[in-house]
Amino acid sequence: MDLSGIGLLDVVIAVLLAAAIWKSSIWLIRLLSWSPPEVDPDDVVEVDQAYKCSVCGAELVMTAVNVQEDAAPRHCREDMIPVWRP
Repeated sequence: MDLSGIGLLDVVIAVLLAAAIWKSSIWLIRLLSWSPPEVDPDDVVEVDQAYKCSVCGAELVMTAVNVQEDAAPRHCREDMIPVWRP
């Protein structure tokens, strides 16, 4: 195997590229491994609310919600519509 065509500049570029890929991979793995903040149990209240997806018709019943989150759940990338049942 003849490596005479590989110069010092090629080796330096390869090492720098490998280091950049390594750093990026470690950063991405750490980013994906973060867990969301803990929910305060005092902020969760019991409810009985049904929602329906306006796109596909999937239904969901919420039994507990966070009082700080007042938005409807999302499905098919759209907000679900509250369904009022007697």
